Amino acid sequence: MYCMTVEYPKTDNSTFDYDYFRDHHVPLCVHLFADHGYVGAVMRSHGGKKPGAGDLNWVAIDLLFESKDKLQEALAGGGAEVSADVPNYTNVKPHMSFSEVTLYLV
Repeated sequence: MYCMTVEYPKTDNSTFDYDYFRDHHVPLCVHLFADHGYVGAVMRSHGGKKPGAGDLNWVAIDLLFESKDKLQEALAGGGAEVSADVPNYTNVKPHMSFSEVTLYLV
């Protein structure tokens, strides 16, 4: 699998609407990426430097795809629309990173 991680760091005067993100933005991503090898997502909120701190990120989300090629296909098809929605829930410039993923399930 291949992963695109999007982090929304907390900064001075930054804002983030969790309800809009959860109820509108994530479903938009699922809808636009569904036919392009989208597998699922893991959302992490209130990330911090220590347990319970919540001082690093508003949210970090890992979007999982079948392969790097499928991720690139998904972004080509829906990435512009997804990016255009960001100002509806935050004034933060998100950080993105990409990686191979191996799941180890117990």
